Amino acid sequence: MDELHVGYAQSVITPTLERPVYLAGFGRHRLAHSVHDDLYVRAIAIAHGRTRVVLAALDLIGLYRYICLEIARRVNARFPDTHVILVSTHTHHGADTLGLWGRDMFHSGTDPAYLQFLRDRVTTTVVAALQQLQPARLASAAVRVPGVAKNARDPEIVDDELTCLQFTHRDIGAPLVTLAIFPCHPEVLWDQNTAITADYPAYLRPTLEEHTGAPSLFLPGAIGGMMTPDVQDHSFVEAERIGTTLAEAALQALQDIPPQKVTHLWHDHTTYQVPLANPLFKLSRALGVLPKAAVSGRIVTAEANLLGLGRALLATAPGEVLPRLGLKAKAMLRKASAQTAAVIGLANDELGYILPAEDFAYPRNPFHPGDHYEETMSLGKEAGPALLRAWQCLINTYVMSENSEQRQCNAGGHVEDIP
Repeated sequence: MDELHVGYAQSVITPTLERPVYLAGFGRHRLAHSVHDDLYVRAIAIAHGRTRVVLAALDLIGLYRYICLEIARRVNARFPDTHVILVSTHTHHGADTLGLWGRDMFHSGTDPAYLQFLRDRVTTTVVAALQQLQPARLASAAVRVPGVAKNARDPEIVDDELTCLQFTHRDIGAPLVTLAIFPCHPEVLWDQNTAITADYPAYLRPTLEEHTGAPSLFLPGAIGGMMTPDVQDHSFVEAERIGTTLAEAALQALQDIPPQKVTHLWHDHTTYQVPLANPLFKLSRALGVLPKAAVSGRIVTAEANLLGLGRALLATAPGEVLPRLGLKAKAMLRKASAQTAAVIGLANDELGYILPAEDFAYPRNPFHPGDHYEETMSLGKEAGPALLRAWQCLINTYVMSENSEQRQCNAGGHVEDIP
């Protein structure tokens, strides 16, 4: 393929209520009693030349890396050399897929049958997207949407930028799929809600689809910190307001952007290591609540990606990045010539909050953390600096490749300045 091609597929991943469903994201032992709207996996396959990447958005709280790798291996059995990036939207009203929200702190809330269902359903959906490739053009834009999200931890640091990518058919010009990235927790419906829902993305996506006639994906940005919806109350009415406001802003931003031919697709990823310092995570692992496959040993292996689509650069993170780090990453991407820059969180893992080292202060009593809840749900102080090094390494490699030079990427070592 000597030009950009994209394919799309989606499937429902709503858990059955015939078995207990522990809802993830707030307190423990919150059982689902109904389904307000279906949860989905939505996958877009992007190919150009020998490079083939799939971005899949899953309406889940998060998905551990070892499960993501297993799904990727299954996909590569059908489509070798395809890099699969599974991104959880982080809805706080889907099944517990991490084990942290069971009936008490001693019992996991995961259902092995549902996790196996996810493996199968996500694999078949990603494969279906790869089977639907069509020649495409791309329009990208970014727009600020104030009054939708707020930072509950550091109110003065707010990232309210919505990033939009729309792929259109090369020949007929019709939209094929629209991608929206925004840094805000899907938690309009608060801890009293017992209905399964994707939260505000359940309104954002249909609004985009109604106006474009094409499917859409929502991906979370740097949602840590706590980037939370700025709402009057925790109702579906407010979830609809947030979702439709973002969708209308995306449509407006893309309205006057002509789709462009993408001359190349650039992708690279790197793994890096972070020490496991959090005593609560160690306790949960010892109790069997956290699977050892997710956080084995003293060191956790994490993954970062960089995706270049024309003049758009997208960097992924394996958890919930605080906005200070997210804004710094976007500045790094723009320095590397990106006209549209975005951070995608919760990609191929959920390692909790990723804080700047200078903001990290572990509370004396993690069960009563006060203003430092995020530290109690983080690997530790080194998570932020390690991710920044990984991003910088990928960006260096991208810049060198743009200059037709080759460079070895080692995110764990010293990162040189771009000359």
